[in-house]
Amino acid sequence: MGRSRRFAAALAFSMLVPTTVTGCSRFFGCVPEPPDDITMADLAGVYTRPEGGRIELGEDGRYSASNLPGATDRSEEGRWTLDLESASTEDLTLGDLQVWISGDREEPWLYRFEGDPDSCDLIEFHRTH
Repeated sequence: MGRSRRFAAALAFSMLVPTTVTGCSRFFGCVPEPPDDITMADLAGVYTRPEGGRIELGEDGRYSASNLPGATDRSEEGRWTLDLESASTEDLTLGDLQVWISGDREEPWLYRFEGDPDSCDLIEFHRTH
């Protein structure tokens, strides 16, 4: 089979296989995987970004957030959940807002995508100490 036929076959196959919310971004390595063993206690803390925006995660599953890009301009509070088992969705949710995890257990950081996940434009939130 020629190179162009193999490419066409691969392209056709990729159109049939459903992609995840994060698209190919984790597959191609521009978005790191979360630590396998991270817990809610590891993630508890305050995360900010220099451009503004704040997320506070409590060990009890409660969160508060303000000035989140791509979300609301107001402050909000609610419950957050951690789901590292699902390969097709976010790592955690803040109410109905999708958020992903990177880093390690000692220094985790959170991110969202700005626009198409395959563009690898991340909105990063780093834990403050």
